[in-house]
Amino acid sequence: MLYKISKIILSSYSDKLLVLLFILGLLLAYIISKFVSKSNNSFCKILFTKIFLLLGIFICLFSGILDIYIKNIYNIKGEELLITTTAFICGMILAMQGVFLFIFGNIKSPKPDKYLLKQDNYLDFSNYLNKRILLNEYQEIYREENLKIYKKVIKKNKHYIIDFKTEEFTENIYNDLYDNKMVPIMEKDLKEMQNRMYRSLYVTYIISVDRITSYFNSFIEGLDQDIRYFSLPVGISFGGKKIYIASEIEGFEMMELKRMKKEIKKILELENKGNKR
Repeated sequence: MLYKISKIILSSYSDKLLVLLFILGLLLAYIISKFVSKSNNSFCKILFTKIFLLLGIFICLFSGILDIYIKNIYNIKGEELLITTTAFICGMILAMQGVFLFIFGNIKSPKPDKYLLKQDNYLDFSNYLNKRILLNEYQEIYREENLKIYKKVIKKNKHYIIDFKTEEFTENIYNDLYDNKMVPIMEKDLKEMQNRMYRSLYVTYIISVDRITSYFNSFIEGLDQDIRYFSLPVGISFGGKKIYIASEIEGFEMMELKRMKKEIKKILELENKGNKR
């Protein structure tokens, strides 16, 4: 049976059919992902995304190994086998189905983790935060009434923690904070990150508010990530006495953000305290 399979060589006609199969498969995968995007069940979307990705990658790897095995056994050189090429293309279509689901499936970001806030006002919280941050090898590099910026360097990578307080957090307030406060301070590090390989920038935003706004919620739920720029939003609500820490989609977490979350939980003494809400 294996010998017969090895004799089915990819011809010019079958080559065109496989190209057509690949194009139609991608089109069908895109249509399915757009159809699935109408569902509100993010858990199923994430589950199917993982299944399609893993199954597609497995089939691609298996077909590649089988192709090498058959060619070595029957000494086939310079030809492509129909069976392994077809399997590889099917694996690629399944994997792309997973990619399309992730991109176009309208998978909603998970709600941020919530913890009980022990302090009643910004002054007490900021003083507590200052002591905890300094214990974790950061240095305070900027201070004004409602803003403190901390920094430390680990293996030439720059880590910042921004402690900022406002009554209500809006887009205009964030733009003013970033453009007029953060950029002048981080300008050298931003340029170094852009111009040099193996230089990363890590920024943890701790935004304290008296009243929660829609922009505050979207900011805490959003994760602005780049290849070498990672930001972790943390929200402090004195009105609701809650701490909010942004979460990633389960199964697609980045190691850098995991480390940032672990660090800020350590600083705020949230690990293993049983105060998650």
